Amino acid sequence: MQPDLSRFSVNQITTPNWSMAQAIEGYAGQGVGGIACWRNYVADYGVERTARHIRDAGLWVASLCTSAWLNAATEADYRAAIEENRRILDTAAAMGAPCVVMVVGGLPAGCKDIMGQRARVRDALHALAPHARAVGVRLGLEPLHPMYAGDRSVLNSIKDANDLCDELGDAAGLVPDVYHCWWDPCFEAELRRAGPDRILTFHYCDWLVPTRNLRDRGMVGDGVVDIPRIRGWLDDIGYAGKFELELFSELDWWNRPGEETVRIGIERCAPHVGPLPAIAKDQS
Repeated sequence: MQPDLSRFSVNQITTPNWSMAQAIEGYAGQGVGGIACWRNYVADYGVERTARHIRDAGLWVASLCTSAWLNAATEADYRAAIEENRRILDTAAAMGAPCVVMVVGGLPAGCKDIMGQRARVRDALHALAPHARAVGVRLGLEPLHPMYAGDRSVLNSIKDANDLCDELGDAAGLVPDVYHCWWDPCFEAELRRAGPDRILTFHYCDWLVPTRNLRDRGMVGDGVVDIPRIRGWLDDIGYAGKFELELFSELDWWNRPGEETVRIGIERCAPHVGPLPAIAKDQS
């Protein structure tokens, strides 16, 4: 019996050696339902060409990764980054992506004021919210593990992301990733607080012990994350949305053939992506 992959997508960074065309055909060819696209591959292939090829392959778009960072040291560059993010939202709309994954950047060069930088990020998100509503693409707030706070993102807890969603309303939503959130004592409570409609897409991978560098995520099942329990939380709240396999793995999976990575990813993720929970079916 073939697994139900209608809710399952592969994030393009999982097979970084594939071009956009190869990724589309490679995922669709193994029965994957959707693709999460990265901007550099979209730029290389062209927005219209990418959107048409995805449609022709019968895939849906889970998300567009990622935003421009909001950690410029100068005010002019900070404002330029906000404008760039407006253009990224336009690209997502043209592709039919429901959200742009917001990776907001770490501390600006020479800065040690993390609270001040979080306030700048908050202001930028509020500045982007009207444009997000206008083009019908939500700001996908992805909290990153605290080890990335210095260089990649000062948004580090799912509670803080939920608080921002409260402020931003329907312009924003959550993009939880088990790699970044599994350790958080508030993970379950914040998923329940968010409810099913605020979660825009949900990222699967695993936390390896030991983790050898910052791009050493595990294939689902190879680490210490209790994914069946987390899927149970999602079922309890009636989450009926999409899942992504997002795997940064420069020491292992990135060095394997893409076909192998996708095949094993399907085998490992299939038990945790479908079908819809009973509560979601009752609400549909």
